[in-house]
Amino acid sequence: MDVPRWPRPPGTCRGSIWEVQPVESREASPTGQIPVRLTGKDAFWLHFTLTAGLIVCCGAFAFELWRALGGHTFSWMYVFEWPLFATFAVYMWWNLLQGNDRVHRPSGKPSQGREDAPPDAELEAWNRYVHRVEAGDQSGQGRPV
Repeated sequence: MDVPRWPRPPGTCRGSIWEVQPVESREASPTGQIPVRLTGKDAFWLHFTLTAGLIVCCGAFAFELWRALGGHTFSWMYVFEWPLFATFAVYMWWNLLQGNDRVHRPSGKPSQGREDAPPDAELEAWNRYVHRVEAGDQSGQGRPV
């Protein structure tokens, strides 16, 4: 079988693991964009979900406290666990409401440097390899296990 051999740029491979190249945070997300606060129907469902979650956490806390005071020593762990779940739910509610969960995606405009970039030879070789493998497996039975 003809497996493509990927050329390794000098200094980027150590053993069989490729070295991760650092990325400047300015390149990952553009600056100057302010998160948008949720409003309307989305905010309502977020508030509703938080309220339901807090009701469950408070009920579970009361139930486990009642069991722990009744002599079940293992329930003391849950007495402290349910308030932590509720605190995490409030934290996530606040972040989702304020728009802090959104990843800033690049605009739909093509970047200036990508238009002149040559086609990726490695990607094309991989696509040809996958096409040959799929073409050779037309029986529908797949690979033997």
